[in-house]
Amino acid sequence: MKYAVSVAGSDSSAGAGLQTDLKTMNACGVWGMTAAAALTAQNGTCVTESAAVSASFIRKQIETLCAEFPVGCWKTGMLNNAETVCAAASALPSDALVVTDPVIVATSGSVLLDTAGEKALCEKLLPLALTVTPNIPEAEYLSGIRVTDRKSAYEAGQWFMEQGASSVLIKGGHNESWGGCDFFIDSDGIRLIEGRRLPYSNIHGTGCCLSAAAAAYIALGKSPYAAVCAAKEFVTAAIEHSVVYPSGRRTVNPLWKVFSSEEGVSKTSNP
Repeated sequence: MKYAVSVAGSDSSAGAGLQTDLKTMNACGVWGMTAAAALTAQNGTCVTESAAVSASFIRKQIETLCAEFPVGCWKTGMLNNAETVCAAASALPSDALVVTDPVIVATSGSVLLDTAGEKALCEKLLPLALTVTPNIPEAEYLSGIRVTDRKSAYEAGQWFMEQGASSVLIKGGHNESWGGCDFFIDSDGIRLIEGRRLPYSNIHGTGCCLSAAAAAYIALGKSPYAAVCAAKEFVTAAIEHSVVYPSGRRTVNPLWKVFSSEEGVSKTSNP
């Protein structure tokens, strides 16, 4: 058994955050575990409140897992504030393989990381990242570079690498002209990861699903590039089979192989 851990926030609607990370990791073939770093009160349309978990308890969760499990990869997501970011960064093992999803603002517009937390993310967490997975708005916000094409994606990727990240996946979902493609940047340059754009918008949980899948595949022994390519295929399927909430909003479905929201029933049944 291979193990991966998500250090992130809880999504009470289970469409993103720790809950989606666990479903994704398990579906990708690893035993997913968690260190809860933040809590949210949310449903399919909004986040009404968020709260941080104490720094000491975040460290205790990570240390306790490390005492027993040979963790193949760590994924970080919503971390809420600077104290939380620093606690997670300091508690991770020195040889940890880390996928960092720089969660700053929810799709609904709710701020999920404060200004001091952004600074801590850049100074403490990016230097630990084997791969960082910003979407276009996150890449632009943190780097200060407007990302519109291959050249600017490469420049933004270089900025993340200058902060210490080993590789970068610039996710292109916010730019319709990219046609569902992403860009991967590392010491070898920039590579296009082809994809297909599905006829859905405002899908909840895509970033969590992709970064958790990448962490799972790295835990299974794939290189960062191979991991994000496999993760992209996985999240595309999770979007294609997405769950429709009562509000009408869609959320990724990492368990699409066993549950289809279109059928409304599990594809497996009890004897």
